[in-house]
Amino acid sequence: ANNSGGKLLIGVKDNGFVMGCDAEEEMYMIYEAAEHFCEPPVDVVFTIFEDEEGLQVVEADIRNSLRKPHFALDEHDEWQLYMRSNDKTLMAGKNTQRLLQNEDDGKVDINDLDSKQQYVLDYLKIKEFITAKILAQKLNLSFQRANKMLVQLTRAGLILHNKDGRGDYYVLR
Repeated sequence: ANNSGGKLLIGVKDNGFVMGCDAEEEMYMIYEAAEHFCEPPVDVVFTIFEDEEGLQVVEADIRNSLRKPHFALDEHDEWQLYMRSNDKTLMAGKNTQRLLQNEDDGKVDINDLDSKQQYVLDYLKIKEFITAKILAQKLNLSFQRANKMLVQLTRAGLILHNKDGRGDYYVLR
């Protein structure tokens, strides 16, 4: 909901093996979590699929929310902001929170990107993250210029800035 939406498949392993699930129970649990452990609550649309052996799979469709940012309760009952990037869930920082709150302010046409900006997006489609140092090395840029480009792409809403023990890094939105 904080990103561009997505689908969760419950009853399918990461390797694609269909193991099935109790569809009613899973839908109830996801609905309750989305309603009571997210602020504001997250809208979820469910679809149930059944294979020829009777195994059920639930598709939970989470749409790109218009009520961003959404926070979730952590294990210490504190509200945290999370973002999905590919198959990872990341705790988002204050910069990402401001970006989500002002999302409509900096829309950029993806067709207007220059080749270096497009390189960053293509790189992040195959790599988990990028830093200004990595970008500077890959494109033979100064660290300052690489950092400025990453900040511009973040402000445009195309990538996300995160900071943890690794330092500052950027992921695909």
